[in-house]
Amino acid sequence: MESFAIDEVLDLKLSSLSENDIALIYPVIIDSNADKIISTTPFSNDVIFLHHVEAESPARKELKSILGSYIKRTKALLNNIKKKKIFIENIALRNEIKSTLKTNKVFMEAAYEDFKYDQINTQVRYYTTKYNNKPVVITRSIDTLDTLDIDLVMSNPDNIIDTRLNRTGAIKRASVENVRSIARDIRSNHPSIRHLSAYVKSPILEENYRRMGFETSLYCN
Repeated sequence: MESFAIDEVLDLKLSSLSENDIALIYPVIIDSNADKIISTTPFSNDVIFLHHVEAESPARKELKSILGSYIKRTKALLNNIKKKKIFIENIALRNEIKSTLKTNKVFMEAAYEDFKYDQINTQVRYYTTKYNNKPVVITRSIDTLDTLDIDLVMSNPDNIIDTRLNRTGAIKRASVENVRSIARDIRSNHPSIRHLSAYVKSPILEENYRRMGFETSLYCN
């Protein structure tokens, strides 16, 4: 899964989705033979609100810790690539992985600001998609009247490398399940929200979102 930032705005009318469009999907895992297999263990999804301070919200405290650990892990991975402890022979692929890790780190650092000062924010909420109880994708969203803006999408940095290098244990389809989980939550718990809006840069994410029915916003230049 690849992170993204503001580049092109894609919109989706939630009323256009069928139940099949938002049904739970299972992870695809790379096995020891480098084959793709569908896992029998499903993704799990959580919603974390910032309605309470950290002392009153174990989920908030846990997410803060996860973001902090992923930021630290990203620094270590980039250093290991630089020192060739993680050797990637293909220069173009190495540069792509480094760029994705750096961008992902910027997004995580931006998200970490929500937790840094322990402030209440009733508009922001996070959606995490986990595999075996470990977050693979973390999405920051903002509730703006009848629209939920998908603001930042972040990945487990190890899974960025694993998927790019086709390593055993790499977890695929997490970003697809993540946006499906957002749509399911809105449908069930926030009926006043009628649109999802995503700020897309990554070609992979754009392809996934368009497949789900997102279209270029009329407000894009």
